[in-house]
Amino acid sequence: MCIAKQFFYRHNVGMEPNHNPPTPNTPPSPNNRVRITLPTVQPILTYIILGIIGVIYLYGNSLGALQSRLFMLDWAKINERILYDGEYYRLFTSIFFHLDMMHILFNGYALYLFGRDVESLFGHVRFALIYVLGGITASLASLLYTDAVSIGASGAIFAIFSAMGVYLHRHRHLYGDGAQRRLSQMGILALINIGFGLLPDANIDNAAHIGGLVGGFILAWFICPEFEVQRDLIEPGGVRIVDVNTPNKWMFAPILFAAGIVASVVYAVSVLA
Repeated sequence: MCIAKQFFYRHNVGMEPNHNPPTPNTPPSPNNRVRITLPTVQPILTYIILGIIGVIYLYGNSLGALQSRLFMLDWAKINERILYDGEYYRLFTSIFFHLDMMHILFNGYALYLFGRDVESLFGHVRFALIYVLGGITASLASLLYTDAVSIGASGAIFAIFSAMGVYLHRHRHLYGDGAQRRLSQMGILALINIGFGLLPDANIDNAAHIGGLVGGFILAWFICPEFEVQRDLIEPGGVRIVDVNTPNKWMFAPILFAAGIVASVVYAVSVLA
């Protein structure tokens, strides 16, 4: 998936911009149209995370079969270690480990596919918040509903996937019918992935996937960029796209979300331990 980051927008010079929604696929007539570009960043963190999970996997494999398994178990989500030994860091570290080549290739490709778009549109800070807090939420859901040992970035990736869905929903006025088509495709893809987790002997942590989806949706709903087309105050007759959801509006949402995670961990320990 690649989300369009440039649009054609028709306006009259010296007058208020025309508020008919632009779309990336159907530009307006050539008269009085300008190309406007979304404010984006380079997806540096996406590549850094891909590098981290790749290095961890290669290092683990270099240790030999037994030592590799012990290395993975030192950082995996293991309920008993979290509930009885207080090793809460496992809720975070488990999202960087992978079981085998197929596991890391599938997750790495999904992160490459969706992470670049979300980071470029949300920015580095909001992307990091979604990946980390969404991944921890996925691990917490796994702690509550799955007894098995669990590792993998898929819960965090589902959070990113969900954030992209929120973005498309919020910006239907920019993407037109293309937003609804992509949302439908993403919904089908999510159902297929969760469906695979219901198969016998699938060895898939559906609780983590659903937890990541829910966590990413809630967090993105409050911190998602809100792009609006406004008159350019510098260039006469020009227009620009501005993110009106500034940090002072969304900065408390991740703090409250993190507090909710802490409260949920306390609840899980009190109930399950």
